[in-house]
Amino acid sequence: MTREVERRTVLKGFTLGAIGLASITTIGKFLQILTFPNGQKVALAKAVILADRSLCSGCRICEIVCANFNSEGRNSASLSRIILEKEYLRGEYQPKVCHQCADPPCLKACPVTALQIERQKGTDARIIDERVCIGCRRCVEACSQYFKPSRPRFDEEKKRTIKCHLCFGEPQCVKFCPLGVLRLERSERGLLVGYPVIKED
Repeated sequence: MTREVERRTVLKGFTLGAIGLASITTIGKFLQILTFPNGQKVALAKAVILADRSLCSGCRICEIVCANFNSEGRNSASLSRIILEKEYLRGEYQPKVCHQCADPPCLKACPVTALQIERQKGTDARIIDERVCIGCRRCVEACSQYFKPSRPRFDEEKKRTIKCHLCFGEPQCVKFCPLGVLRLERSERGLLVGYPVIKED
């Protein structure tokens, strides 16, 4: 069952954990894997970054540290896996984070399995193996159908797509945010967030 939640509510915090998706969920001792009508099974992410935009000052430190940490010191905001949108006239700033979707459209769109579930650090985040990526941007297009801007982004220099991998369990944007806007939410039971739970305007 798909249900939309107001974006502002989502950014201020979720009630996370074992939330049912009616007939398309597989429920065991814990809700950890979703089974969809086509038979595909996808493990729920066990970690996700949440943002409280009411605290954000628009300093863009999150973008700077993300780009530096994940792109060999390159400082371009276009390389950040977190995107800060500004509405200058209203003085509002909104960090756009990857929701590590329950039914990830990026993962389903990838033709070469460059999109994978991270297992080594136990986050089950949806990550891109940039060694496998062919730069087709299908994941970017798939995500943009649900979230704007798309969370996967294209690295023009390397001709590969990049996206948030939670810094493999220690996200630098969370660590260095000076105002506590960002936090890492974890649950071994799995976090039912992103598509199909929410859809941004």
